[in-house]
Amino acid sequence: MENLFKVPIRNLFCLLSYVNEMPQLVETLNDIDEDLITYDFIAKQFLNEVQTLNHRGLVKNYVVKNESTSQLGGRLMMNDSMRYIITRKPIVVCEKDEYSANILLNQVMKSTLRSICVNRYVKEETRKRSFLFLDLIPEVDAPTLIKETFSRICFGKHNVRYKRMVHIAMLLHELTLLSHKHGNWSLFSAELDEKSLNQIFEKFLFHFYRIEQQDYRVSSEVMQWHLAGNQSLLPSMKTDVSLTHKNGFEKIIIDAKFYKNVFQENYGKTSFHSHNMYQLYTYLMHQPKEVNVRGILIYPFNGTDVDEQFLRDNRMTMEVMTLNLDDSWKGIYEKLIGVLSRNINVRLVKNS
Repeated sequence: MENLFKVPIRNLFCLLSYVNEMPQLVETLNDIDEDLITYDFIAKQFLNEVQTLNHRGLVKNYVVKNESTSQLGGRLMMNDSMRYIITRKPIVVCEKDEYSANILLNQVMKSTLRSICVNRYVKEETRKRSFLFLDLIPEVDAPTLIKETFSRICFGKHNVRYKRMVHIAMLLHELTLLSHKHGNWSLFSAELDEKSLNQIFEKFLFHFYRIEQQDYRVSSEVMQWHLAGNQSLLPSMKTDVSLTHKNGFEKIIIDAKFYKNVFQENYGKTSFHSHNMYQLYTYLMHQPKEVNVRGILIYPFNGTDVDEQFLRDNRMTMEVMTLNLDDSWKGIYEKLIGVLSRNINVRLVKNS
C-alpha cells in the first residue's frame, strides 16, 4: 500500500514557493493567520492579481495570424494558398502581424481562470468570480497548461507587473497536478506519496538554504569513488544538498528521506534504515580529510520525534532528525535554520 503524508496546504504552498524560487510569495503571507491559508485562499490571491492587471490594462503585442482572404495583405503563404488556387477560388492565405492581447501571459491567465472554475477544492463564490473574469478576455486563447509553458515566459519592463500573477498560476498548476494524482485533498490539507513529497522536499531544502543564509555555499555535489577500476559500473554519488562553509573547513551534507516510519525492524531489533545510513556515511567518507563534516538525515515526523547525533571523531558526525510538516511555517523555518547554528555548538561541546 502506498504511504501517504498529510501536509497543510499552507506549508505545501511555502515549499513550492521555494522550489520555484519565489520566496517573496511566502513573505507576503507573514501577517496572515496561517489557518486562513487554504487552497481557496491561494486561488483568491490569483484572482486579486487578475483584477489588478485588468484595471491597469492587459499587455498586448504583435502576434502572427494566418487567415484565408480575398484581399491580398501581409505575407502571402504560397503553400497554404495552393489548394484555393488549384480549385480557382479567389482566395489566398496571408500571414499578418496583429496587435492583440492573445499573448502567452494572458493565455496563462485565462487557462488558470478556467481551471479554478472547475476546481472542486475552491469555494463556489471563488469559482463564480473566476468565471466572471473569463468574460473580460474573450479574444484570448486558453491552451492546456504544462510545466514547459511557464519556462517559455520572459519578463521585461513592459510586462514585469505580470510576474506575481504568473508565479501564483504556476503554484496552482502544480497543486492541481498533485491533487489529481492523489484524491485525498481538502481546502486545508493534502496527501502526498513518498516519491512526490521527497522530490518536492529535496528541491525545497536546496533553494531554502541557498536563499535564507549567507555563510554556506549550496550545491548538489557529485563525488567520485576512491576506487580504481571501471568507474562507469559504479553507482553515482550525488548529494541532495551540500553546504560548504565559506571558510572552506566546514561542510554539511543533508539527505531527505520520506518514509512512513523512521525505523526498520530486523529480527526484533529496531534501527534506522540501514541503506540510508550507509549512503550518507559513504558521502562523508569521501570528503577531504581537512574538512569537518556533518551528515544529516531528515525524516518526516510521524508520532516519533527523533534527534540523534553520532560522533565518529572530532571531524565527523552523523545526525538523524525528524521534521513536522504539520507544524507552523514559522516552526519549520526556525528548525531548519537552527540546524546550521547547531553546527558550531556541537563542535564546541565535542572539542571541549
